[in-house]
Amino acid sequence: MKVTKGPWVWNGQEGNRMKSIIVSVIAFLMVLGNMQMMLAQSPCTSITAYGGSPKNPDNRAALAAALKASSGGGKEGQNAYGPVPACVYFPPGVFTFSSNVTYVLPNGSASITLIGAGADVTQLYWPAGGGLTVDYVGTQNSVHLRNLSLTTGSINVGSAVVLTQTNGNAGVAGNAISELFDVAIRGADGYSQNDYWAVGVQINQISNVNLVGLDIAGPGGAAYSSRGVGLSLQGSNNNPAVIFNVTDSTFTYLSQGIVYGQDVQGVTVSQSNFVGDDYGIYSPPNVGGQDQLSVLGSQFNCASAGIYVGSYLVNTLFSANLFIVPNTGRGIYLQYAFLYSMMGNSFNIGSPEQGATYPIGIEVGNTVAGGTITGNVFNDMATAIVLDASSTGANVQSNSYSVDSAMVENLGTGNTVGGGSP
Repeated sequence: MKVTKGPWVWNGQEGNRMKSIIVSVIAFLMVLGNMQMMLAQSPCTSITAYGGSPKNPDNRAALAAALKASSGGGKEGQNAYGPVPACVYFPPGVFTFSSNVTYVLPNGSASITLIGAGADVTQLYWPAGGGLTVDYVGTQNSVHLRNLSLTTGSINVGSAVVLTQTNGNAGVAGNAISELFDVAIRGADGYSQNDYWAVGVQINQISNVNLVGLDIAGPGGAAYSSRGVGLSLQGSNNNPAVIFNVTDSTFTYLSQGIVYGQDVQGVTVSQSNFVGDDYGIYSPPNVGGQDQLSVLGSQFNCASAGIYVGSYLVNTLFSANLFIVPNTGRGIYLQYAFLYSMMGNSFNIGSPEQGATYPIGIEVGNTVAGGTITGNVFNDMATAIVLDASSTGANVQSNSYSVDSAMVENLGTGNTVGGGSP
């Protein structure tokens, strides 16, 4: 008897698994399609609708028109909840601006958003410097820059992005959150070539800023650079700058990657790289009102110091970072230290051989209150840890030393080196 097979029927666990896989694939394709539609049709006003074009020698007028249209025409563009946000989309291409672009936010819950098609896919280009300046006038103002590059055709001119406020009343930690997301700042001739901004991002008396995927490049041509500043933070006595989160960011071939200024508090740097800089994170001498710096899971290869604190910066935490230290400097140098903790960091030489004095893994200077140095790894340092004559209250425990000429040089008083602690 000839037996005819019927249609395939899914039965049991195997059939259920196959159904789940197909449903998951269909769902994924639907989500992918929705994402593509969202990317293809930005909800923001396109600058091209107002005459913006990569062919224009100057797109300032087009950007101004697009911002005005997207916000409903300025002061008249209000709804029941306040000003309508201004939002402009830049498609792929290089959009040229002949000079600085300044935008003053209205009071209330007002924001400006500039979105590109991707860093280096969309470029905002200033041949002679200039950049973008946004002036805040209230605590609920915010700025959002996403998926674009800001480039310059000049050498050491201007700031690519300036976030500032001039009325002295922008508040502190209660501010609306601003963000820079996947933004590249460099010379128009490429990464770490010849052209570069004097300052990549300058933030003055503004609080609550997230910087994610920020890539700032200075000039190349040498192993380490002494030109250009990546991120400059500045507050004031009446208006301290508070809460900055720098994540997944890169600062290459700069004089200083991040400069920690007057009355700046609450900076967290995580999963970021500082390569070819003179200083990675720099707190200059004689600057007051500094508080709270945390650096986690980041990497440094800097000529003078990965992290340098030249003023009393209260409450610092450095953990799980990697320092490649050349024979010209230090991994971490706290010239003035107050309540510090350094745990689980790794320090390795970045030169063919040690110098007479450097590299130094960690150096601690004048201390108002002590700190802890524990669980760190040092390899091939001239001196792994230096506690200067003005240091006191340091607790140095349970570190690992390998091929270091000297492990701990304790020149201070009241420091504890080894032997456990209560």
